[in-house]
This record gives sequence, structure tokens and C-alpha cells, in this order.
Amino acid sequence: MEVVIKQGVLKGLRNKTLLSNKPYFSFLGIPYAKAPVNDLRFKAPVKHPGWSGVLNATSERDKCMQFAYMTNHIIGSEDCLYLNVLVPQQKESNEKLAVMIFIHGGAFNYNGWSVKRYSPDYLVDENVIVVAMNYRLNALGFLNLDIDECPGNMGLKDQQLAIKWVKSNIAAFGGDANNITIFGVSAGSASVHYHTISPQSTGLFQKAIMQSGCAFNPWALNENHRATAFKLANKLGCFSNDPKEIVKCLKNLSAIDLVKETESKDETNFMHYKFVPSIESDVISNPFLPAHPRTLAISTIPIPVIIGLTDMEGIVALTEDRISLFSDDHHITDEISKLFRNRYSTETISKIKDFYFNKSNISSETMKLENICNLHSDVFFFNGVYETFDCFLKQNGSPVYEYEFKFDGELNGAKNMIFATRPILRHAIKGACHADDVNYFFRDLSGVDPKPNSPELEMCKMMCKMWTNFAKTSNPNSPDLSFKWINATACDLKYLSIDGDRTCMIQGMMNNKRFRFWKELSESIV
Repeated sequence: MEVVIKQGVLKGLRNKTLLSNKPYFSFLGIPYAKAPVNDLRFKAPVKHPGWSGVLNATSERDKCMQFAYMTNHIIGSEDCLYLNVLVPQQKESNEKLAVMIFIHGGAFNYNGWSVKRYSPDYLVDENVIVVAMNYRLNALGFLNLDIDECPGNMGLKDQQLAIKWVKSNIAAFGGDANNITIFGVSAGSASVHYHTISPQSTGLFQKAIMQSGCAFNPWALNENHRATAFKLANKLGCFSNDPKEIVKCLKNLSAIDLVKETESKDETNFMHYKFVPSIESDVISNPFLPAHPRTLAISTIPIPVIIGLTDMEGIVALTEDRISLFSDDHHITDEISKLFRNRYSTETISKIKDFYFNKSNISSETMKLENICNLHSDVFFFNGVYETFDCFLKQNGSPVYEYEFKFDGELNGAKNMIFATRPILRHAIKGACHADDVNYFFRDLSGVDPKPNSPELEMCKMMCKMWTNFAKTSNPNSPDLSFKWINATACDLKYLSIDGDRTCMIQGMMNNKRFRFWKELSESIV
């Protein structure tokens, strides 16, 4: 199939979905920006001018350059600003399809979109167009020297240019340019939140879905970006007090050397990545993030939102080496202090320790592990997402749907990986880990497919039905679902507990006891 867009002609591939053999077309490796190399390294992305002839959009391009921690190698390419469009084959119809733009996670430092990892079968079955882009990561995407030559947030600006590309071109694929939903998981979800509050992204999309991440999470913003930039420059032999001289020096280095150095994240602090979004200087042209996210969030234009978490986000912290750090009272105190980068008083740390690890609360080793998990869940995910949820509710202009994903099945890929060598823990600790919902939206071609008539298959169908209903109409409900998801309001807090055939609405605030503890603690500190 060929499609004509403003940049030129594209030739795609014909595929079929796993569940219903629905034909769809994939257009892979479409350049949306010029390669950010040489003089364009560290700069905001520049629109791709197009091509002559037919572009063979039948194979995906490299991920953006990154450190692959599984293999300890640098992978990907600096020339990586490409996107992918996956389009259900339409029977003769003039109906414009809703568009869902997926932003991948990976702590702003890892990952990328690939059809092998994120095959769109389940979503395409629901008759929506799915788009996914790669964007710059680590220092190549987030170094900030407060000058236009290196303004910061290049990765977020890449995403934004890709969204603009979709708005300009999606009609040629049968999509509705005025019905775009952006969605993402983890850092992809934080990215979605950033787009909802950035003045530069206003009006580019109509709805947002945020899964397990927001701009208020501690790993999603570096408030000391300038010190981080100078430290990296010094490590790489670029010694100057002049940011322009530093940029010149860094542009002369290989991308591999740059990425190698960015991998030296602060090992003393869990999930503390240095090269992530940051507030831009007021001398930057067209800043994406001109003020603190909390300031920007107050005055955004309301849009319909789905926002939620998994019930056991913090399972990501239950690696063998981290569990050992919580071996006794002294180590627990030390670790809690490190989680807050030593910013809290001894008295506050003692209160937190008592809340999670009071001996009267812990009757078994499993319960202790669950509390280590809950502590990490709250610090790195829940508290920021609660605050974000509250911000959306206070705007009081559009529906806000909240959920908790609890389903624990064979497709829970993150949990399976963390406990791969510890099957006893895999079964002892119930619930869904951070990013465990991904495989219920995207088929992982390198993993296991859901078995026919299995609870996992039903979850794939149910999740994709709700998400695509929302993308089409701003309402996740439809008569073929066995429950009704009611939006929350500031006066009436409620959320959907998603757990297979036990899925139901629950009144009140998620994890209410823990929510109240942190609310009271933050009020006592202020």
C-alpha cells in the first residue's frame, strides 16, 4: 500500500492481527526530523524536509543511542528520529479513525519502540490507528546548558515534533487529526503529563492516558541540571565555564563516549537518573518547560484523562541486592534517608521507618518484602500520581478516570523478569509490578502469546476495549463491558480496580491509609 503525505510517498507492509486476523498496514521508519547529528546534536529537533521518489517504509530504524544494561553495551544510533504508523485496513468507509500515539518508557535513558516488543495487534483490532516514535535519550536528549545550542528537553521536543507530524499527516492514513490521544507507561506516562502542561503542546491532542508515571515523580525532573551538565563535561575533558565552549567541545566527541559517561547514574540512590527533563532558562527560544511543572500544572487547559497505577509498582525494587539493603534497623534507616537524598530530618525518617517497618506490622518475611515494595511504590510513583490526579480534579473541566491495575497473570512481563530466578517470591507476592500492564496492550513477539480463552486474553481484550473507547469518545465505557467505569470528581473520589473478572469500582482514595500518612507527613514538614 502507498500513501502520499507532504514529505513524499510512503510504501507500507500488509500484516494481520493475532486474535482476529484483521488486516492492517504498517509504515515503519518514517523520518519526522532531520538526524540530530553534528551541528544539530543537543539542539531542538528540525522538521524533516522530505524525500523524492517512494520511501520504502517496511522496516523499522534503530533505537536512539543508549546503554543496554542487560548486555553492558552501547546500542542504537544518533540518527534515530523516526516514527511508525500502524493502520487497520478499512472497508470502503469515509469514517476517520481515532489516533493513539504511544510514548515508550525507560527512565528517559533506555528503550525505544520496536514492532517486536510493541506489536499493536490488540489495539488495531479495535479499529484505531496506532503511532509510536523514538526520541533522544540520556545526555543526547536531556543535557541542559541553558542556551539554545543545548536547551534541555530535546527528547520531549522530539516527541512534540512527532505529535505535530501526526496532526499534519494522519488524514492521509484515514486518521482524524482532531481526535488524537497520547498515552504512555512510566517515563512515557511522565512525558504525557509534560505535554499536558507544556504551553508548546497545547491543542496538539485531545485526550491523555497516563500509566504509572508523572512529572511530579522524583525521577522525572532534574532541578540541578546545570551542575549535572558541567560535571559530565569535565569528565569528558571539556573544561570551560562558558556553556557555548562546552557544547563545541561535546559536539566533537563520539556519541558513544557521551552515552558511556551518562550511564554513571548515582548508584547510592534508587532510580536517580541525571539526564531527564529539566526547567528551561528564560533565554531559550520557545521553551518546552518554561517553569516548574507544579507551576505549569495550575493553569493548563483541561482535557479528558485516564490516570492510574499498578497496585505493586515497587516490585521493581525487589532485586536481590536491594532486598539485602533492608536487612536490619540501621540499614533500613540508612536506605530511607538515601531514598530522599538525605533531605529529611532524623525525626521524619524515623516516622517513615515506623510506618512501614514497625515490628508489630510485620508478621512474616513476605510482609516485610511487601512493605519494602510499598515504600518504593509510594516514594517513586504513588505520591506524585496522587498529586497529579488531584491537580486534574481541581481543574474541574473534563472527566478524570482513575484506575489501579492489580491483575497478576502470565503476561506480567516485568514481574516475571524480576523474579525469574526466584519463583517462590513470584507466587508469594501478589499483584502487578511497575509496567506489568504493557503486555496487555501490546503483543511482545519475543514473549508468550495469551492462550485461547485464558484470563490473560480476556484482560488484553478488556484493557484495549476501555483504552480505545476512551480514545474514540472520551468515555472508556461500552455495553460489552460487564462494569461501568465512573469518573472521579473532587467531591466524589473513586477508581476502577482492574483485576480480570473481579474488576469493579471502589469508592474513596486508592491506598487510603498510606495516602493519609504521606499527606499528614508533608503537612507537618511544611
